[in-house]
Amino acid sequence: MEMILRLEDITAFYDHKPAVSNLTMGIEKNRITAVIGPSGCGKSTLLRCMNRMLEEEPGAEVTGNIFLSGKDIRQIPKNELRRRVGLVFQTPAPFPFSIYKNMAYAPKYYGLRDGWKLQELIAEKLKLAGLYDEVKDNLGSSAVKLSGGQQQRLCIARALTAEPDILLLDEPCSSLDIRSAAIIENLLLELKKSYTIVLVTHNIAQAKRLADQVAFLYGGELVEYSAKAAFFAAPRQKQTADFLGGMCG
Repeated sequence: MEMILRLEDITAFYDHKPAVSNLTMGIEKNRITAVIGPSGCGKSTLLRCMNRMLEEEPGAEVTGNIFLSGKDIRQIPKNELRRRVGLVFQTPAPFPFSIYKNMAYAPKYYGLRDGWKLQELIAEKLKLAGLYDEVKDNLGSSAVKLSGGQQQRLCIARALTAEPDILLLDEPCSSLDIRSAAIIENLLLELKKSYTIVLVTHNIAQAKRLADQVAFLYGGELVEYSAKAAFFAAPRQKQTADFLGGMCG
């Protein structure tokens, strides 16, 4: 499989204290890579390293190298990097204006001015997110009035309007009910046909359902990283087996 993102010896610090240590791994194109581990193990920190969002936080620092399609991400302008590597947060965060303006924000920012093409793009991404039929007659309504599940799908659709190569998802279902979570999971399985997805999740069952590759972090270190079937059926590390068995974390 083609490797789209490569992390080499990544260490991330907050106020000089490492949250992720000496991590090396590769992300395969058009796959879902699940990152699991106990709370505080560095999962979300790792995600924010991948599009340099972590560097925006006071006291944060990242060492090591990350390559996107073979190019060091430090050589890619930040606005272009974040177009190509989109991030959707744990709590749905629609902008406090209309559904349409939420969806139009990124393409307008990146230079799309043709109104007809903009409408086509918005409809396409809302359909991808399974949201179009639910909102097509109310695009002028406030996005914050949508249900939690709808808001999260809107945030995913909004990220897709930038035409990213990689979609980073930080616990996208943790605040949703079972039905909404199931809709999001089905959406992600469909999206991996066109996008590469890195999914941080505390839900082991969700990782089993969705992932092609699974990375297990503990104490900021990458303990194990392998294909899903091998990871869950025959973990190589005792620490991984203990975590999956509920003995740690």
